[in-house]
Amino acid sequence: MSSLSLRGLTVTTAAGLPLLDEVDLEVADGEQVAIIGPSATARTALLRTVVGLQEPDSGEIVVDDVEVRHHAPRRRDMAMVFADYALHPRRDVLDNLTFAATLRRGHDRVELADRVEQVADDLALRGILGLKPSRLGEDQRQRVAIGRALVRDARLWLFDDPFSAQSERIRPHLRSVVMHWQAARERTSIIATSSVDEALSLNVRVAVLHQGRIRQIGSPQELYERPADMFVAGYLGSPPMNLLPAFRDGDQLVTPLASIRIDQRIEQAIGERSVVIAGVRPEQCIDATQDAVNVTGGVEFTTGVDDVEWRGRSQYAFLGFDLDPALAEVLDEVEDMFEFDLFQDFLVAQVPSDHQVRPGQSLRVVLPQRDIALFDPETGENLTLA
Repeated sequence: MSSLSLRGLTVTTAAGLPLLDEVDLEVADGEQVAIIGPSATARTALLRTVVGLQEPDSGEIVVDDVEVRHHAPRRRDMAMVFADYALHPRRDVLDNLTFAATLRRGHDRVELADRVEQVADDLALRGILGLKPSRLGEDQRQRVAIGRALVRDARLWLFDDPFSAQSERIRPHLRSVVMHWQAARERTSIIATSSVDEALSLNVRVAVLHQGRIRQIGSPQELYERPADMFVAGYLGSPPMNLLPAFRDGDQLVTPLASIRIDQRIEQAIGERSVVIAGVRPEQCIDATQDAVNVTGGVEFTTGVDDVEWRGRSQYAFLGFDLDPALAEVLDEVEDMFEFDLFQDFLVAQVPSDHQVRPGQSLRVVLPQRDIALFDPETGENLTLA
């Protein structure tokens, strides 16, 4: 297998707009990395540039310490699952699975046949091996494209949203099969996906790509619990982190729902700033309406419930609040800067499913102060990481 280093990789559109802006990424030999971000165009551009189908404006693509930017795609020897599958329309499924692999000189026919047989079983393709792509459903064509990549040997494997056409019932199983196949063979892989939940479930390092830059890379737990900036905090999670404006007033930070005492940790984080953004995850909001809750240094408030969504083992309570129109305009400007919808006029609290919560009632909420993250509204930096 091979290692991959992207150094200062920059790609712009024909109109001069940045798709990738000095992207740095290290993928170790045999490692699998997931790429997520709201722009499918940027994710695809990264993969196409690595494989050699798109020319970067600047930067380096280094495979095993060799710069390959000026190598043709065939010389780079990479396998890619395209978002549009790119199957040969006149070849049946079996030929599509084996075509790329048989182009390699000296391939072992017996070993290839064994791989095809196993992949056909794992991806539920055995019954359609003699069919042409035109007779297949979209989900089947996608599995053929995945199988073609799994069957062949390569230095690097690139997957562009490879599970998007699969049903919700099949998708987790297929994802598990593909990831296990790659990991068992220590194959260096990059998986770009549009699904945040999918990326966080892969148990691999995840890179968050937005506005052409890698905002953060780390384990799913690191990204979720210690987001590097406000975009990562507001992008990851379902629902994502609640983000509220907070103004300094003496020894308190005042938000639309509660006041937060400025302790040593917060004082050190905010410095001389008079305005910050306070963030808290829905599951960190404790329902203390019925039972006494003792949280050292907790932030408490009581407010009305606008709506409730039941989710099986839990439910989400939506707690609305009013924003001053001038403040709402400022928050709109912050969203424009990040090109992403970060703020809402409600806070989402995750409540156990056996708690009686109904629209119109009051809910007493306790937030552990240690769980509150603070962000710089101008740069988006997470001020509480230190």
